[in-house]
Amino acid sequence: MRTVLTAAIVCLLGSLAAFAAPPKVLYVRCGTLIYDAEKPPITSAVVVITDGKVTSVGKDIAVPAGAEQVDLSSFTVLPGFVDAHIHIWSGPFGQPVSEPLAALRGSKAMSYALSSGIVGARVMATQGFIDVALRDAIEDGTIPGPHLVPAAHAISIPGGHGDFNAQPPYLPMDDFYTPLHGFINSTADAEKAVHLQLKYGARVIKVMASGGVLSPLDSPTSEQLSPEELKVIVQQAHMAHVKVGSHAENIRSIRASLEAGVDSIEHGSEMDQASADYMKSHGVVFVPTVFVVEESVANGVKMHFPEYVITKVNALAKTHFPSFQLALHSGVTIAAGSDHSYGPGTGTVRDEMIAEVKYGMTPQQALVSGTKTSAALLGLEQLGTIETGKEGDLVAVEGDPLNDIHALEKVRMVVFQGKSVTPANRQ
Repeated sequence: MRTVLTAAIVCLLGSLAAFAAPPKVLYVRCGTLIYDAEKPPITSAVVVITDGKVTSVGKDIAVPAGAEQVDLSSFTVLPGFVDAHIHIWSGPFGQPVSEPLAALRGSKAMSYALSSGIVGARVMATQGFIDVALRDAIEDGTIPGPHLVPAAHAISIPGGHGDFNAQPPYLPMDDFYTPLHGFINSTADAEKAVHLQLKYGARVIKVMASGGVLSPLDSPTSEQLSPEELKVIVQQAHMAHVKVGSHAENIRSIRASLEAGVDSIEHGSEMDQASADYMKSHGVVFVPTVFVVEESVANGVKMHFPEYVITKVNALAKTHFPSFQLALHSGVTIAAGSDHSYGPGTGTVRDEMIAEVKYGMTPQQALVSGTKTSAALLGLEQLGTIETGKEGDLVAVEGDPLNDIHALEKVRMVVFQGKSVTPANRQ
């Protein structure tokens, strides 16, 4: 009886296998293929993607039976881009919005990011765990978007960077200024804040070691978290095998963050040689966010920024670009982060790579920063290069970005997990 039953099960499984859907194969002809931005490109190359994974890369590859063929022989094909520092668009700057509406607008922003060729991004803080919800919705196929590494709430102080609360002091706010929302006043608060962000889905911890530009009550020249608080935060995050990115504008906050053991310095507008050397020797990644400063200085009024923002960013710019150049010339590992929220039609990590070249990088260095290095920082090992076994993500651009980085402004096709996505361009 058992033998008969086993035979029947084998027969049934065989019948089901016969009706299984055939693999989806994409055969892509490339004019020039930059499969790894650190290596020489290949001309007249082919990429084969099977069920969303790269299965062949090279020249003279036969077309698999039943494959869908895509001809990108007039374009340069690159790995999908990875943005190491983004936020989530929720509407016009300075206008309060409910968390449900912010999440809905954020879904539109993530669709725009994917259409721009961004296949991975690190969200460096939102409110209400919106970035965690978007990450989950993307991964389960509810909405389109790139792979996200969420930070949940940044860890800051009341009245510090990221505090936009405009309520008068006589209203009860004890339920708002809590470690759950990222606000701390002690090392005990700091430990609790890390645990709560991780519990509710954070996969990177963001700390506000200094003040910043956009929030109204703080200054980029101020320090916010004590050295003891920073050390506790890093210790607790690292115990959970989670990295820490530090918003650190001035040199004192940069030094304190490095001494605490953070994994990346965000912005770093007042770098000195000793800090750059430390970062290089200890493998700390620099995310300089060059483009957002350049854009804010040039277009702050058009972007309807309040006067306090324009004043702060103009002062910051005096040291920000030289700081980037110092780190670059010192050999610090640099990942590309736009610090943009991906409101449809706004800047992306493509603009960041273009700005990096303007201020001293070679085009190749910029492409590495926005693909391979950013993917490594985010722990997204399936991204960053086009090679067998990795995710089937491609971006086709018109022109040669190794000679003219502005070719990134002309995206002609995006492929994500083996499926084409309608491309988006700012111009």
